[in-house]
Amino acid sequence: KVDVATISRKGVGVDVPIKMQWRNKTYRINKIGLRHPLREGRVLYHIFECSDGNLDFRLRYNTENLQWTLESITDGLPS
Repeated sequence: KVDVATISRKGVGVDVPIKMQWRNKTYRINKIGLRHPLREGRVLYHIFECSDGNLDFRLRYNTENLQWTLESITDGLPS
């Protein structure tokens, strides 16, 4: 789980992340790529592909318990 600050954007229909805190470091999100809903059973999630310019993140927002999860983090380079 991670702490995420969000902002409402007109026409998006869901708050979007602008800042994330993970392992005592704050990341400013400056680009939102793909965003899509995902339903697992009765729980609706919103998946966000986003970037701070150096690292790429996949964040999952659980609309039932209102918690954010960092699903992946990458520098975009091949391993």
